[in-house]
Amino acid sequence: MKNSVAVTKGVLWSAIDRFAVVGIQVLFEILLARLLLPSDYGLIGMVVVFMAIAQVFVDSGFMNALIQKQDRTELDFSTVFYASVGISLIIYLLLFISAPAIAIFYNVPQLTGILRVLGLNVIINSIALVYRAKLSISMDFKTQAKLSIVSVILAGLTGIYLAFHGHGVWSLVYQSICLYTLNALLLGLNVKWLPLLKFSQHSFRTLFGFGSKLLAAGLIQAIYSNLYSVLIGKVFSTKELGLYAKSSQFTLYPSSMMTNMLQRVLYPYLSQYQNDNKTLFELNKQYYTIIAMLFFPLFVGLGVLAEPFVRLLLSDTWLEAVPLIRILAITFLFYPFINVNMFIFQIKGMSSRFLWIEVLTKITGVIILLITIKYGLLIMSIGLLVQHLIQLTITSYFSDKAMNCKLFSQLRVLFPMVLISTLFAIIVYSVIQFIQIPLIQLSIGILMFVILYMTYYYFFMRNLVLVFINRFIK
Repeated sequence: MKNSVAVTKGVLWSAIDRFAVVGIQVLFEILLARLLLPSDYGLIGMVVVFMAIAQVFVDSGFMNALIQKQDRTELDFSTVFYASVGISLIIYLLLFISAPAIAIFYNVPQLTGILRVLGLNVIINSIALVYRAKLSISMDFKTQAKLSIVSVILAGLTGIYLAFHGHGVWSLVYQSICLYTLNALLLGLNVKWLPLLKFSQHSFRTLFGFGSKLLAAGLIQAIYSNLYSVLIGKVFSTKELGLYAKSSQFTLYPSSMMTNMLQRVLYPYLSQYQNDNKTLFELNKQYYTIIAMLFFPLFVGLGVLAEPFVRLLLSDTWLEAVPLIRILAITFLFYPFINVNMFIFQIKGMSSRFLWIEVLTKITGVIILLITIKYGLLIMSIGLLVQHLIQLTITSYFSDKAMNCKLFSQLRVLFPMVLISTLFAIIVYSVIQFIQIPLIQLSIGILMFVILYMTYYYFFMRNLVLVFINRFIK
């Protein structure tokens, strides 16, 4: 019961953290999109891949290794702190030196300064890594929620102020720096932890032995997921990259944030059952269903209501992003289920299997990307959807196998939701076609989705909902 209450409270505060943060950031992004141009977001999109790769090296799988290890010590925490900071300094130096070459690659001289300033986030994140790990291990997501909300509000206000005064792309750069700096500072003040003046080679080898596979897998994922931005920035214009970046921001970002919300609670919780396949499977299946209940209404709704959403909130300047948002909304709907499957391997300590599955699925993705790139952004996005469906199938097969359960057991949970969501999408889309005013289209569309899904949950999923409500009340 104690563990059940802890995970329920953890999910609640993690949800408050992620939903509040995402909601606030979406609000600021809407305001910024009205003050900035697609080309400004395109410039940031050109350097995102390098920042993502840098961050993977800094983390090196250490955070998950600390959480997964059951007999962790203060020496482990201190070793990870020094290792992460040391690696971050080396990575930043490499970014600083290579910035002019990256600017030449894109033929955009402005990128040199942008990358050198944004690169500071790598060092800032490395300092905060252990503090986040400590709060996650203790399942103190309440503190993380408060600190994240404060940080994102102050950073967002900074970005709006700079954009309003004509600083263009630098508004986004300094907003990012402000966000990570504030969050790291507040974590340090609240956790009140200082590293020991010791570094253990044995601890480093043990943690890195587990984390290195996750590092390699994370590196592959970071390169692959940002490969689209690199090629679009190189082959197409900064405007087209900006359209793709903004479309991804409203689809991948909420998906990844909500996935992180659930995983940072479930990973330490489910790790307790890493040797109990039956319990692990049943718990994971329950959370698989809950994720489906949360994600399908949000992303199917976003796909159907993309046009009034863009017209009303972003302005007609961004109308070319509508078809991209529709395809990417369905694509990244499957992102959390892929990640749920993959973190089963981490819980079970199967980091080698995690790595080779990551390699297999990304090779498939690169092949699809190379085939579709010559046909433009829309076909590239459809190719990305195909890749996610393939990856979902592969990861579902092997995660079920890892828990010694019936193959594709968890994937079957999605079939009813896919069918009913398709029906709901057709109904809502057909109705809003008779409405011309974007505000009314959006309002009626949202209301219809809420009524349809709530009705479905009441008649077909009521028992599961009641179980979670009773667990929360207790």
